[in-house]
Amino acid sequence: MYVLLVCFLITSLIFVVLGKSCVTYLDKSNHQNYNLVDAFFIGLCFTGAFLNIWSIFLPTNIFSLLVLSAGTLLLIYRDKVYYKKTLKQFLSFPKKEKILSILLLATVLIVLLYAVVTPRLYDSYLYHINAIQWNELYRAVPGLANFHNRFGLNSSLFVLSAGFSFTAIYNQYLFVINSLCFLVFFMWLLRQAFIHKGAVGVFSLVFMYFFIQQYTLDISSPGSDLLPNILVGFVLLSMLFERSSITNKFLLYIFIPLFCITLKLSTLPIVLITILSLYFKNNNHVFSSLKQLVLYGQFLILPWLIRNVILSGYILFPMVELDLFSFGWKVPAEKVIEIKKLIYSWAKIPYKDSNEVLKMSLNEWVPFWWKNLIEKNQRFFTLAIFAPITYGIYGFLNRKEKNYSIFLVFIIAYTSLALWFLMAPDIRFSFSVILILALSPILLLEKLINKFSNLFNPLLYIAAIYVLYSIGNEGYVLFREDYSTNRITEFAYLPKDVSEVKERRVVKYKNVIFTTKLGKQIELFAPSQSHSQCYDKFPCSWYIENNFKLRGETLQDGFYR
Repeated sequence: MYVLLVCFLITSLIFVVLGKSCVTYLDKSNHQNYNLVDAFFIGLCFTGAFLNIWSIFLPTNIFSLLVLSAGTLLLIYRDKVYYKKTLKQFLSFPKKEKILSILLLATVLIVLLYAVVTPRLYDSYLYHINAIQWNELYRAVPGLANFHNRFGLNSSLFVLSAGFSFTAIYNQYLFVINSLCFLVFFMWLLRQAFIHKGAVGVFSLVFMYFFIQQYTLDISSPGSDLLPNILVGFVLLSMLFERSSITNKFLLYIFIPLFCITLKLSTLPIVLITILSLYFKNNNHVFSSLKQLVLYGQFLILPWLIRNVILSGYILFPMVELDLFSFGWKVPAEKVIEIKKLIYSWAKIPYKDSNEVLKMSLNEWVPFWWKNLIEKNQRFFTLAIFAPITYGIYGFLNRKEKNYSIFLVFIIAYTSLALWFLMAPDIRFSFSVILILALSPILLLEKLINKFSNLFNPLLYIAAIYVLYSIGNEGYVLFREDYSTNRITEFAYLPKDVSEVKERRVVKYKNVIFTTKLGKQIELFAPSQSHSQCYDKFPCSWYIENNFKLRGETLQDGFYR
């Protein structure tokens, strides 16, 4: 736990300092409006974009971390007066926030319980960890998706995880990005509950409770679903909780939505927030807004698009519709269509032939899909579907109010929901949007709840303690699966090495030897049982076909078919 906490502090420091520097230079007139959490997430996006650029030319490893650390230290030294003041303010909680400080400390300990367990997601052992290894050992490899089609699913999460794996220091992988971002989001929600109280307080605690239930197994895993849902949730909730922030924190609504696309393409609708934020900032001037959108996009998205082309030959993999290049390493169109079908069909009806599922009409696949949902998610989805009626009633009863923030969040969230449902309706892909829509009636009842604030506000402390206890208890159950509390040495310093998981699994491997033109032999691995997990071998694919070849003398040269 100690090492993980140190890694949290190092990573947080880099994100906050880089984020604060972005704010200072790009939004000088409003820089005082951004808090530490805003700076953290802006810095995360900046760092992710920087590492995407780095990974095109160099492996993302301890050297990229050292460069980021050196840059952070220089920025701290230059602005040492500001950071001394900030640290002093951060450590000195007002007396009225002493209870909150105790709850926030409990939050750190609870999230550490989740963070030290070995990854629980199946796909992490299938390809997530391997993808991180490729980023850490090599720069972007041409045609890597030919070796394993999942390596073409180029989430920036894998590059970030490679940059902050701390492997060279501790000789094992530490997957800190998801757990750290979850911790920051968790603490932010808890603090919002006690700052705003009333309807926002109730909403924050309920959202926190159900959000962690959905992503319990993701916190310690380097999966690509949790982080985009955290960022989408943070952006939409920031608009709801601070309704003037779209104009006085415009940088928040540029960096996060644009970077979200590089984490999960299905988050595309929240870019509407970026467009609106730039439009308001530029006094409704369309051309200036588009110009700035392109400039920010060149830094936040373009490097990711270049990585896509290098890894698969396509700008957006797996979309053959945007087939603009004819590089020798390009994945054949039929293979791209195959994985696209698998993604779309699996989200609707898993374990069923993709062609059969995609031929089904809406009336045919929805009953199967609905039956596969757990009861709780059925309720959330139903509430989200009826959100327009809820908001329509609210708008009619409050016709004199001009509450644009709620309206914008509703439109963007519902657009996201519609796109998600029609394309790949797996709950984990877009849970934050579903949950926000489902719980929106709480915020719409703000006036009513505030009338009874004397009753609700004291109950917030009890509710917060219950939420923390419930979440902590679930984390402890997971923790006990990996550790014995009688042997504190098992977890007090370093969490278990992920490689220990292979001792609980018996996976046999077969190897394939490739001989290069100069006679060099390169060994590749695949599980004996096809389509199985293979994280503990490198380079490894869940199966190896006979129709791909090495492009050169090393793995860095890539693959082609």
